Amino acid sequence: MTPRIAPARKLAAVLALSATAALGLAACGSSDSSSSASSKGARKLTVRLTDAGCAPARLTAPTGPITFEVVNSGTSAVTEMELQTTGGIILGERENVVEGINGSFTLDVKPGRYVMNCPNGDKTNNGTLVVTGTAAKASAAPDAAQLATATNGYRTYVVGESQVLLRDTRAFVAALKTGDLNKARALFGPTRIHYEAIEPVAESFGNLDPEIDARINDVSSPSQWTGFHRIEQILWVGKTTRGTERYADELLADVQTLARRVTTLNYQAAQLANGAVELLNEVANSKITGEEDRYSHTDLSDFEGNLSGAQRAFVLLAPVLRERGDTALVNEINQRFAAVQTSLDAYRRSTPLGYALYSALTPADRRKFAQQVDALAEPLSTVAARVTT
Repeated sequence: MTPRIAPARKLAAVLALSATAALGLAACGSSDSSSSASSKGARKLTVRLTDAGCAPARLTAPTGPITFEVVNSGTSAVTEMELQTTGGIILGERENVVEGINGSFTLDVKPGRYVMNCPNGDKTNNGTLVVTGTAAKASAAPDAAQLATATNGYRTYVVGESQVLLRDTRAFVAALKTGDLNKARALFGPTRIHYEAIEPVAESFGNLDPEIDARINDVSSPSQWTGFHRIEQILWVGKTTRGTERYADELLADVQTLARRVTTLNYQAAQLANGAVELLNEVANSKITGEEDRYSHTDLSDFEGNLSGAQRAFVLLAPVLRERGDTALVNEINQRFAAVQTSLDAYRRSTPLGYALYSALTPADRRKFAQQVDALAEPLSTVAARVTT
């Protein structure tokens, strides 16, 4: 297959293939020097975005929590920074960093060499991070048992969702191949909800996410476009199942690959928190605007998938936060999850999709959802740093 461009709206691929790094989102803020330490105990490193890509070309730091402060130096071409393993696995990133709005993310990084990549620059993979020292043992944490319960519970959740996704994708593909347009349309949203719940995990695997979930504007050429949204366009714009056969086969193969690969993953607690925030960012970036399912208008079902995946990750971490004295934060986040869910529930319908179409939302509805999601994401974005450090 021709290499494709990763989606422009790609979320941070925070769930790595192994317990290489514990990921966390720190609150956005101004950058400090690379030798300073953050208030949460993480060392700070500043990465500047330029037309060429990442600057500086080389950074060093001791092992442990590192906050990457990403600063836009006036470029419009480069708006994100990724930290990757030398094998190309994305450990963490910050995107949508434009001039005047800096961003940051926190990783608990083990010793080794890492690649700093700033996509769309004149140079890519143009930076190197060298982490020195000896990694601390995870079991040294006083609440190690609770952390293990949370991460093991999330692994079970991801594997379960991937299996349901695979089952439903088989039914969706079968409807496509038998030419049942109405059934294929009815299965589209209910199938995707399980993908949306665990999407940050899929993004760990390179091109797997864009192959499954890219939109037309996320690829460099329409000939490279496959996955759910390619099929969606044919079903709703073309009003036919003809021409979906190739894409159906590729989609099923990709979902089978995803279901197989997630069984190999191990997680760290901060990855759960960071992934939860990224799922909310997915809501804010595409579900609220109606961009995600632009042909079928089944965005609210995807919204539910993102919200339920984020909430599941948080619920698993809540006992750890309470143990660390953050009960007030847990209560605040729970209340804000409930507020978003209540607003979404107003659009439940007795249909195969389970929700109204996006067109049912008024501009006021969209503003309300956006405000509630932002209000939820703000305290949730502090959780990863708390469980990392």
